[in-house]
Amino acid sequence: MAGSGRISVFASKDLRTLLGLLKQVPKDIQKNVRAYTKADAQPIWQSEVQSRVQSRLDQRVLGNTARVRVSNQNVLLESARIGKSLQHGVKPSQLSGGVEFGANRDERMTYMTTSKRGKRYAATRHTKRQLPSRNTNGRIIFPSSRKSVPRLASLWYQTSMRTLLDAFDKAK
Repeated sequence: MAGSGRISVFASKDLRTLLGLLKQVPKDIQKNVRAYTKADAQPIWQSEVQSRVQSRLDQRVLGNTARVRVSNQNVLLESARIGKSLQHGVKPSQLSGGVEFGANRDERMTYMTTSKRGKRYAATRHTKRQLPSRNTNGRIIFPSSRKSVPRLASLWYQTSMRTLLDAFDKAK
């Protein structure tokens, strides 16, 4: 297992064996493995993300959009990939980096604007004050993935093996 939240099949002989088995079974069994794994993994991932949410912005950008995708080769943990646009049309994916890793809150931005009378002038503002302070290790998604990956790897293995054994028993 890597520290980045990825499951490496090279670190586990059991996972390599499982992937080899999944390639050889019929498509309907592969579909069942994916469906059962997703049904069990989704609540785990969402509860892990929800437990770290601290603000309404965190909830709307990262918490409400936490999803699990399962294929025959991997289990992918996602957040801020889907969801409705927030106020003023900004997508959660555009804000996810700032919400997860924070920003330099004291940074100022100068831009040109126009007064009500039509006069152009430069305005200097703190445009990142609504974001949390800088954190290079992540605040929500990265710690959640580090905590849930071993659990999800075990779940994926157990669900796959149980589904394969059930299909084998039915075939007899």
